[in-house]
Amino acid sequence: MSSSLSRRALQGAGLGSALIFLASANGCSSSLPGGCDSLDVSGQAQATLKAYADASNKLQAKAAEVEAKWAAICTGMNKDLGLDTSKTSAKEACAVLDARIKSALAKGVTLKLDVAFNCNASVSAQAKCEGSCKVDANCDVSAKCEPGKLVVDCNGSCDGTCEVTAPTATCSGSCTGSCTSDVAVSCSGTCEGNCTAPSFTGTCDAGCSVEFSGSCSGSCEGTCDGAQGTTSCKGKCVGKCTGGSATGSCGAQCTGKFSGGKCEGQCKGSCAASGGVACQGKCEGSCNVQPGSAKCQGSCHGKCDAALSPPTCQGKLDCSASAECNASCKASAKAEVNCPAPQVALVIEGDVDLLNAFNARLKDIGTAVNLTIALTEPIGEMAGKTVGAFSAVGDIGLSGATCFSSSLAASAKASASINVSVSASASVSGKSG
Repeated sequence: MSSSLSRRALQGAGLGSALIFLASANGCSSSLPGGCDSLDVSGQAQATLKAYADASNKLQAKAAEVEAKWAAICTGMNKDLGLDTSKTSAKEACAVLDARIKSALAKGVTLKLDVAFNCNASVSAQAKCEGSCKVDANCDVSAKCEPGKLVVDCNGSCDGTCEVTAPTATCSGSCTGSCTSDVAVSCSGTCEGNCTAPSFTGTCDAGCSVEFSGSCSGSCEGTCDGAQGTTSCKGKCVGKCTGGSATGSCGAQCTGKFSGGKCEGQCKGSCAASGGVACQGKCEGSCNVQPGSAKCQGSCHGKCDAALSPPTCQGKLDCSASAECNASCKASAKAEVNCPAPQVALVIEGDVDLLNAFNARLKDIGTAVNLTIALTEPIGEMAGKTVGAFSAVGDIGLSGATCFSSSLAASAKASASINVSVSASASVSGKSG
């Protein structure tokens, strides 16, 4: 499943719509929330609170970083499109771009943007955090973790699925992200490379010779926004597109590089889908290898005979005293999430200028979208905490109460930043409402 930027797609990536509108606040801080440095981490209650403070701080900083990415993207696109460039904050700059996109859509322009979700949080980072957080020794994580959610950093034999995440990792399994192969294969996701299908919907850098409808960066032979002739067309071209790339639907095979759509034939190049695609090649994302395969050098979703870290629970942990520690450490690991440049499928029909502005920053847009999706859920969880959750673990004291208050404020600031990023994501998808 790709991370299409509609609200429905955000929900499909595991994010409820209630998380889209988070608590608002302003500002950003990179220092540990006030009062937290004096916590006594030898006791479980304050150690658990310290983990929450660390997670809130990291998420605030990461959310501000992503918001800055959106500011740069929207400001740059506004400049390319000849729009107001005096607005430089993400909220204001992306609002300018949003208005431009809405105007285009109102005129009949079509826009489809899909991003292959390929972000991964570090299992070892979560395990290290939980060690410092002092998960209750009486809590058997292996027995109390939600079924199928137990993970361990592994360098041996794994009796479950082995997930390997590394830049261009060699994969013989299911790739969540983008799989690149030297041989032509059937691709259930979006294809980038050579496509053997007799027709296409997407982008072909060699143009389209027959039955074309969409955006043409070369010469349009047919009609441009309904006017007959052969011309450079900034709007919707119907007929042929020669001397440049064609984005839209075409009744002929792409004779050049194909991108931005599903190949109904064989794809030689890269195939991407966040739901996973069968891969025998290089995987940009996570490669999931089934049990019984070769040595696992990654995250084992099961038992590993050569574990590099204690097991962690990436789902619900049914140990009341350790649940808060587990939740904060999962959030902290997600604040350090790795999101490689994803494969992005883009189709804009009827607006060449808008298409060019998108294409100039397509990878940056894809990365910002995925980071937004990856951070929204943990920020929402941290912003919804109450002091009672930590008091239930033990006495947090006056310093603990002060630390919680400042940490919750940091989470609120993270919420405000990620809210701006969610709105920017909706804007570039044409789904802002």
